[in-house]
Amino acid sequence: MTWKVVILWALLAAPVLPQTVHTDPQSKNSELVWFSITATKDQIFKTLGQPAITAAFGTDFESWQYHLGNVDHDDFSHQIVFRKSNQMLVSITRNFDPERNVDVWFPVATTTTHHYPNPQKPEFSVRVRRLKDDAVLIAMGSSKPNQPTGQIVLIRISELNHFLPWLYEQLQAAK
Repeated sequence: MTWKVVILWALLAAPVLPQTVHTDPQSKNSELVWFSITATKDQIFKTLGQPAITAAFGTDFESWQYHLGNVDHDDFSHQIVFRKSNQMLVSITRNFDPERNVDVWFPVATTTTHHYPNPQKPEFSVRVRRLKDDAVLIAMGSSKPNQPTGQIVLIRISELNHFLPWLYEQLQAAK
C-alpha cells in the first residue's frame, strides 16, 4: 500500500515542479538561467526539497542549507537566506569543491571587479555581475577571468549592506 502512495504522489507532483530552474546556474544566450531573486520560499522548496538544516540568525534572517550532488557530508552545496519578517529571498549561495571557472556567468562586458578594503590595498577580491530585480551575482575570491572560485552568491543589492557592507558602498559609489 505504501508504494502506491509514493507513486501517486510522484505522478501528482511532477507537473508542478519547475522545469526551468536548475540547482546550478546555466548560461543561455549570455543570460543567466538559475533562480530569480524574486523566487518564493515555496518555489525554492519545490525545486530543492527539504533542506538538511534550517537556522535562524540575526534578528530577521533564516538560512536553509542543502547537500546536493557530490558534497562532503560536512559541507553544503547551497545556502539560501530569507528574511523572516516578509519571507523574501535574500540570497542563494552555491559552493563548489573543487573550485570552478565561472567565466560563462561573468561576461567581461557586464562584470566589474571590487576589492576589500579598497583597490589600493586589496586583501580580497570579487567579480560582480549586475542582474535585473535588484540583484547581483558575485564570484567570491575571483578578480579576473580564468580565475576559479569556490563560491558564487546571488543576492539582493539592497541586502548587501548586511553581509558585505564594503561591496555595497562600492556599488553605490559606482552608480
